[in-house]
Amino acid sequence: MAEVALSSRTVWIILLVVLSIGHSSADDVNDLWLLISSYEDIGITVQDLAFFLVSHGYDATPEKSYVTVKLPSGKTVYLTPNGGAPRLADLWMEPPKSTGIMQVIPIAEIRKDRSYNMTTNQEFIKSVSRLTIFPVTPLGMCYDGSQKLANLYTQFGYKIMYMYDPSGFENQGHLWIIVEDPDNSDRWLAVDSYYGVVTDSSYYRAPYSFPDIKYLDSLNPKWRYA
Repeated sequence: MAEVALSSRTVWIILLVVLSIGHSSADDVNDLWLLISSYEDIGITVQDLAFFLVSHGYDATPEKSYVTVKLPSGKTVYLTPNGGAPRLADLWMEPPKSTGIMQVIPIAEIRKDRSYNMTTNQEFIKSVSRLTIFPVTPLGMCYDGSQKLANLYTQFGYKIMYMYDPSGFENQGHLWIIVEDPDNSDRWLAVDSYYGVVTDSSYYRAPYSFPDIKYLDSLNPKWRYA
């Protein structure tokens, strides 16, 4: 009976230790998550991220494409810089399987909350309007439509910028472009792939704007699969 009692007591002690470690690990992960969620930096690199974590008391080591973090509980987690998305990084329980060099986005390439001046050059507006027939793609397919417009206007020598509002169209996100007036520097014309040329002032300001469609994947990597 004494052996049985001792065995039961030992099991309970082991169980309590395991639960204690699990709880401590969860707290450590939550604390780390809160820290990286409290800051944003589009241009942060793996080395920058590791330095930031070390300066906040973490045991962090930069690898080729991610940062290894050993938590006080003994658990190891992994962080990857996430570009223009909210938070400084994404958190992984296992080493990320992606290989190769992680591209770091120059901070100037993605512009946040930027407003653009609308052109009043009627000849330019007519030229842009006549280069294609609208709608270019059906309503709701602005991802494909904006790329088609960007390719078209770029071929004619125009400079374009993508405009992205993640809360547009009932939180599905909306993407359109603006085309720079070559006769009036920093004057633009908004073009929607469904509606065509747009003069509504709301089309000349966006939470994010960028010169290349590849930057959208940093802001919303699930866009094309939605």
